Amino acid sequence: MAWAEAAEYKRAWDKYDADYEAGLNPEAPVRDIKHDTLRGVLEGEVRIHNHCYKAEEMAMMIDLSKEFNYDAGTFHHGVEAYKIADLLAQNGSCAALWPDWWGFKMEAYDMVQENVAIVDAVKNSCAVVHSDSDTTIQRLNQEAGKVMYRANENGFDISEQHAIKWITANAAKSLGIDDKTGSLEAGKQGDVVIWNQSPFSVYAKAEQVFVDGAKVYDRNDSAYQATSDFMLGQQ
Repeated sequence: MAWAEAAEYKRAWDKYDADYEAGLNPEAPVRDIKHDTLRGVLEGEVRIHNHCYKAEEMAMMIDLSKEFNYDAGTFHHGVEAYKIADLLAQNGSCAALWPDWWGFKMEAYDMVQENVAIVDAVKNSCAVVHSDSDTTIQRLNQEAGKVMYRANENGFDISEQHAIKWITANAAKSLGIDDKTGSLEAGKQGDVVIWNQSPFSVYAKAEQVFVDGAKVYDRNDSAYQATSDFMLGQQ
């Protein structure tokens, strides 16, 4: 219903814009903020992020996006994404997934710990490791490391150089900003952390941090001991 109404709303505004450009004096359609947002999706200006657990839910949303001709965007949580990894890749949809959260409600039961890796294994895929947690968001590198370890233990051959994309380049792609950030390339924006060993290790420590090209933290320099503002405004 909402998409059908949004499609009609878009047609009404498209006609108004065309008539106005033609020098006529048309009456503008009644403004609706909800439909403004969905119109933005239909025009490709607003990106979709879907909250879905089960494979059939994600497949249904992809079907809906094709019916109304919009980009289905990224599927978050996606506990059963491994079942439709090929469909996600064919549709150009990213999947932002937990490494090992599952079983906490009925739609989250059918999980495998290689979920991210299975989605990632399909050509043209876009697998992202996410957290949905104020705790694990602070250590996504270790969350990605868990996926890499479990997958390689079960026959995959995933390098650290590849797995880092799950929390950098692929995440930027899902947000539509991969032309600006997500990888270390000339002309892109980015914050950089230099670790004392593999960032996937629980023993890794940040040696230096650079934000917008400026050093803001140095473990061995007292002049660069930044105080975290992560809990700013919280009790």
